[in-house]
Amino acid sequence: MSTKELTTPRFLRDSDPTRRGHLVAVRSGEPRPSSQLDPYWAGVVIRPAVAADAALLGQLAALDSARRLVGAVLIAELRGSVVAAVSLDDGAVIANPFIATAEIVELLQLRAAQLRRRRIAPAA
Repeated sequence: MSTKELTTPRFLRDSDPTRRGHLVAVRSGEPRPSSQLDPYWAGVVIRPAVAADAALLGQLAALDSARRLVGAVLIAELRGSVVAAVSLDDGAVIANPFIATAEIVELLQLRAAQLRRRRIAPAA
């Protein structure tokens, strides 16, 4: 097996039924990772919060010892669980302090900044 084959990722369908259709990058020659064992292989979903998420956001805020987020909110889910959220109105962030969420929060903040720019962009 060549060095290039070992460094070039290939993509496989994730077998986790909660993430139907998601792709997982794996290096050629490596066994397929178990997303249950390695959090870095788990898919992250970023989506707008809906009214049904209010209780989850309240629980997340309490877990983080923070105030509830107000206004429009983006949520990050990891393996189907809400692990972080950011307010589009004031940029406040809440996250689960018991798991590594720093990179997920960065993704949320990046997406929130994109959406804020869209909101204030003049109509073309």
